[in-house]
Amino acid sequence: MVTKLKNSIKGNYKSKLIFLFLTFVSISICFESCFDLRYNFLSKDQWRTTRIQAYYFLGYVKELYLSDIKDDYSYIALGSFLLGLLFYNIYRINKNTCTKSSNYILDLLKELQLEVIIFSFFIVLAMRYCEWRTTPPFFDNGLIVFDTIILFIVYILYKYILMNRKNLKSKISTYKLLKDLSYKHNKNSLKKRLVTVFILVFITLFILTFIILYLYENIVYEPIFLLIFFPLLYSAPTLYMYSTFSKKLDYIGAISENIKNIESGNLKYKLKVKGEDEISQLADSINKITDGLENAVKSQIKSEKMKTELITNVSHDLKTPLTSIVNYVDILKNNELDKSTTTTYLNILDKKTQRLKSLVEDIFEASKINSGDIELNIEKTDIKELLIQSLVELDDRIKKSNLDFIINTPDHPVFTNIDGKKTFRVFENLISNIIKYSLENTRVYLDMYTKDNFVIITMKNISNYKLNISSEELLERFRRGDVSRNTEGSGLGLSIAQSLVQLQNGSLGLDIDGDLFKVTIKFNTIS
Repeated sequence: MVTKLKNSIKGNYKSKLIFLFLTFVSISICFESCFDLRYNFLSKDQWRTTRIQAYYFLGYVKELYLSDIKDDYSYIALGSFLLGLLFYNIYRINKNTCTKSSNYILDLLKELQLEVIIFSFFIVLAMRYCEWRTTPPFFDNGLIVFDTIILFIVYILYKYILMNRKNLKSKISTYKLLKDLSYKHNKNSLKKRLVTVFILVFITLFILTFIILYLYENIVYEPIFLLIFFPLLYSAPTLYMYSTFSKKLDYIGAISENIKNIESGNLKYKLKVKGEDEISQLADSINKITDGLENAVKSQIKSEKMKTELITNVSHDLKTPLTSIVNYVDILKNNELDKSTTTTYLNILDKKTQRLKSLVEDIFEASKINSGDIELNIEKTDIKELLIQSLVELDDRIKKSNLDFIINTPDHPVFTNIDGKKTFRVFENLISNIIKYSLENTRVYLDMYTKDNFVIITMKNISNYKLNISSEELLERFRRGDVSRNTEGSGLGLSIAQSLVQLQNGSLGLDIDGDLFKVTIKFNTIS
């Protein structure tokens, strides 16, 4: 039967709690019985003849001599001790038994700070002390309840220390507080002031506590209870305020460090935006300023790089025709040549001069566009007719290029508000680039169509050169797909075309896929 009872108890979490509770109750009864035997019997000289109204845990009985109940308390002390041992041994059977709910409670307990348990212990201890001071002898029910609660708190404290033995320091708020106070006291003056104010507040509150205890000697509660209760009462809000202000100061410190990083040129670090108060808004603003500075620095570096390349490329492109002109002029001046040779050289000079003139005009136009010093004559224009006109103007060059132009346009006029001359220049630049840089004997596709109140023009060709360059880089001024710069051109055509389109509220984009080169132009249509 004993084995059967043992098996029914084993693995049962509820029985574990019940027998733990019974163990603590038995120990509490044993303690109070022994206390009564020691102080309410043996300490009285006339305990054999003293009469009291006895109290046996369950209620009042008739007045008896102390000698009549001494043996009863001896039996109660011994019996409760033996029962306590029995209940504890039964508890040990299920010592390691756990359930989901118990694990959940243990996890919650694990998150508590050590001081919470210790303060709870002292509060209950102080309440027990008050109960003991105001309770007549042998009226032990209230004391037994407090003893049981105290034992439970001690048990919880023991479990807590076992669970957190590897990181117990991190669970002690006082340790963290003292460490934080020490750290902040050695930091800047603002944090030092916070520590000073915090310490002064605590000292002031402790002094007030002792003054209250001194002035109200006959207060209902015992001084020891107030000595514990009052510090706990004001510690919670004070610690909360300190924690809040401390976090804000740490946040301000992080902002200050970030500003120093910006000052030293490190723009990669970003502040975490916590909350929605003014300090958080400040952190967000600093992040935006940092982003702006970082972009500005990148833009400046890129601009400086472009300036260097611009000077190099312009020098090269101007020097090539200029050198030819100087050489041929020198030959014509210093040599007597026949008419045919002279005519040939003059034609070369004319070609190089036109090349130089075209390059200077491109540079001048790019400069005007960049400065915004350009006039536009926006009017209703049939952009389909304008594209066809551009192709007709370049027909001779198209025929000589050995390229197969496939053109698809709508059957009806397509009107848009643009500057006809500037858009003609855009088409001329783009088609000239196609003729110049396309692989011979390949097809070139020019398509125009309307979609969602837009007219879209696409030009696709196969490049004669490897395009190891991004579309964004190719749209920069003096950038060319022909890196060796063997073909004529300023590298300004695409940049000028894009700028002119954007000035007319349109868009020009490039797509490069291997050797396939595609330009897409988009304008708003009007009826």
